[in-house]
Amino acid sequence: MGTCMLDSLDNARELVSLAHKSDEPVIVFDGNDECLVAMRPAVFERILFDSDLLNCQDRSSLRM
Repeated sequence: MGTCMLDSLDNARELVSLAHKSDEPVIVFDGNDECLVAMRPAVFERILFDSDLLNCQDRSSLRM
């Protein structure tokens, strides 16, 4: 996962640009506390549905 400090970002557009360039979630820290996680929709979908990442048999095992 990528990380950055909140005070290193000038505006929200920089965060969006940083998240768009990354193939992983970007965690934004504010001092010692985690502040937020930003990611592209494709990264979010991969986390949700990639059965290899979840060690699942197939998508049918992801049913609730």
